[in-house]
Amino acid sequence: MRALQLTDDRKIELRDVAEPGAPAPGEVTLRLKAVALNHIDVWGWRGMAFAKRKLPLTIGAEASGVVEAIGAGVSNVLPGDLVAIYGARICGRCKACREGRDNLCEHVGGVHGFHLDGFAQEKINIPARQLVAAPPGVDAIGAALAPVTFGTVEHMLFDNAKLQPGETILVHAGGSGIGS
Repeated sequence: MRALQLTDDRKIELRDVAEPGAPAPGEVTLRLKAVALNHIDVWGWRGMAFAKRKLPLTIGAEASGVVEAIGAGVSNVLPGDLVAIYGARICGRCKACREGRDNLCEHVGGVHGFHLDGFAQEKINIPARQLVAAPPGVDAIGAALAPVTFGTVEHMLFDNAKLQPGETILVHAGGSGIGS
C-alpha cells in the first residue's frame, strides 16, 4: 500500500509500505478516506518535533476512515462505519480518559504524524477507543476535521473560556486554518 512519509526534514515521499495485519484485540483496521492538513503537520515537516522521532515517518495528524475489520472486544464501531480518529495515542486508563476527557490524558504516547506514524496512508490498525463514528450527514472531510480543528475550538471555548449556555462570544477575526 502507499503512504506519504517524511524521509528527512522538509522532504516528503510517496512510498510503498506493508499493509497492516489483522487487528489485535481492541483494535480496528481502517481504510483512510480523508486527511486534513493541520499546523502540526507543517511543524513536523519543518523538523519542529519536540520529541525524538524515527524517520521515515508517515505524516497526517487528522483524518477519517471507514472501518474494514474489528478485533476482539470492539463494540463502539462496526465494519462500514465512517469514523473520526483522535490523533493522540491516549492511554484509555487514566482519570481523564475514563471520564471521556481524552484531550486531558495523563499518559499520551505521542501524536500521530508527529511522533508516531500518521494517517496519510491507505490503511492503519488503531485502538478503537481513538475512534468516534460520524453522525448521519457528516462526510469524510467533515469527520477528518472534527478531532483537531473542531476539537481545538471546543476546548478553547468550553474548557478554557468556560462558555455557558446563554452567553455569547464575539469572533473578531477568521485567520489561520481554524479561523478559515
